[in-house]
Amino acid sequence: MPLNLSVGDGDFTPFLKYNAKAGRFYARPDGGAEEVEIVNPTLVFDMANIKTGWLYFPEGAGPEKVWDPSLEQQAPKPSGKFKRGFEVMVYSNGIIPGTTQKLGLREFVSTAMNVNKVVSQMWDDYRAGLTTNSGSLPIFSCNGVKPINGAYGVNYEPLFVLKGWIPRSRVPEFDEHETSTPAPARPKPTLAVASSGGGRGPSENPADFTDDIPF
Repeated sequence: MPLNLSVGDGDFTPFLKYNAKAGRFYARPDGGAEEVEIVNPTLVFDMANIKTGWLYFPEGAGPEKVWDPSLEQQAPKPSGKFKRGFEVMVYSNGIIPGTTQKLGLREFVSTAMNVNKVVSQMWDDYRAGLTTNSGSLPIFSCNGVKPINGAYGVNYEPLFVLKGWIPRSRVPEFDEHETSTPAPARPKPTLAVASSGGGRGPSENPADFTDDIPF
C-alpha cells in the first residue's frame, strides 16, 4: 500500500491571477487543466485581512512568503530574489467563461509594482469609506487596463473602481476561510509604486453580476 501523502485540490484556495505583461486576469475552473481568461472582473475584496510582505515565486514550485508582522511594520527582506507584494481574498458570483462554475472565493496575490500601486489606492478608498460602511466589504470593478512604460518594456495596470459596499454577512466564505477572527482595518500597506503612463479605454465588461447580487 502506497503512503497516503497526496493532497486533494479541495485543500487549496484557488487563485485569481493577473498577468501584468498581458493585462489579463486568469482563473482555473475546478477540475480544469487550463486557465481561463476573466475579463474585467467585479470582485468583493476582504481588505480587512490583506497581507503584505516579501514573496518569491520559484520556477516549478510553490511561492515562498514572508509576511510583515503588521501593516505598520515591514519584515526584513529575506534575499535579493524576494519582492514586495500582497495577498488578499476576493469573491465573485460571476461565471467562469465556458463553464457553469462561479468564480467564487479566490486568492489574489501579486508582486508587480503597478498592481501594488493600484491596491494601495484601493486600500485608501476602502479606508475612506469605512466611516459610513462599518462592517461591510468593498466591491471593486475592473474597468480595463492602462499601459505603463518601464525599463523592461510595457506592463499593464488594472483600473479598479469602487462600485459599492456589501454587508460582510453576505459573503460568509471569507470568514469560513479565516482560521481566526478577521482583523480590524489597519494603516496603509507598504507596497512598491510604479510610475504612471498613458492609457487605453476599458474593454467590454461581461454581465457578471445582477442587481440582487452585484458582484
